[in-house]
Amino acid sequence: MTAPGSFTLRVPDSWLDYDLARQDFARQQEEIRAETTTPEQRRAADDALRQARRLLRTARRRGAVSAAGMIARDGEGLLMAFVAVFGVTVPDGVDLSVNELAQQLSRPAGTGGYGDRSVTSVTLPEIGAVARITGTEVVELTGDTSAVMVAMHTVIPFPGQPGSYLVVTGMSPNLPLADALYDVFDAITGTFRFTGGDVTPAG
Repeated sequence: MTAPGSFTLRVPDSWLDYDLARQDFARQQEEIRAETTTPEQRRAADDALRQARRLLRTARRRGAVSAAGMIARDGEGLLMAFVAVFGVTVPDGVDLSVNELAQQLSRPAGTGGYGDRSVTSVTLPEIGAVARITGTEVVELTGDTSAVMVAMHTVIPFPGQPGSYLVVTGMSPNLPLADALYDVFDAITGTFRFTGGDVTPAG
């Protein structure tokens, strides 16, 4: 994942860099359906692809500048994971907490035993100490459709632009795999590097 003149972020070779403007999941849908053996599995695959399309549209609406992800069969089910980089700008004179910054992108889940968020500090190579929010969140996919997802936001200040941040966000609907997914998202975020140049994060 790259944005010319701003940053790079490496994802596993099996992941796809998404075209935020016009991503077509037709090939992925055909490949996943070819691996299914029952109507229920095909319906589950189609539902996963619809969710991926909606998640990508949501990311685009909320200012994503780059995104990548994967959808694969995992035993009898499907594994889906998604990483995007968002630009967030805080208006002059406004002092937002890390949690408030994260809420510009999503909101905590409050039902079904989910909703806990933790705020920690992590050190990224060549970046230094940055804030991170992990937890389960409700992500709005359409005007009347939402989903609870495992989420990790890492908030990286944009050099030389006070109040501007890049937020690396990892998300997945596979809640039982939260710990493993956090490890994956952490590893991907650890590859983040600024590459120089002048890029203004989207507000």
